[in-house]
Amino acid sequence: MPELSKTDMQKAISYLDDAADLYDALPMQKMKCRAHMIRQLTAKLKSRLSSSTNTTNYHKL
Repeated sequence: MPELSKTDMQKAISYLDDAADLYDALPMQKMKCRAHMIRQLTAKLKSRLSSSTNTTNYHKL
């Protein structure tokens, strides 16, 4: 599995945040739930990113 750099993780988190905003703007409840799940994932990634100083641990998610 390839290693991910800190900037790669930040870019992925940014894309997921944008996706959550788009899903939140849609009127259906199913989309709001999807936005919530994406936000939970980004919170997990952000915590892993801030707690880890070794870039080789990112592929273990």
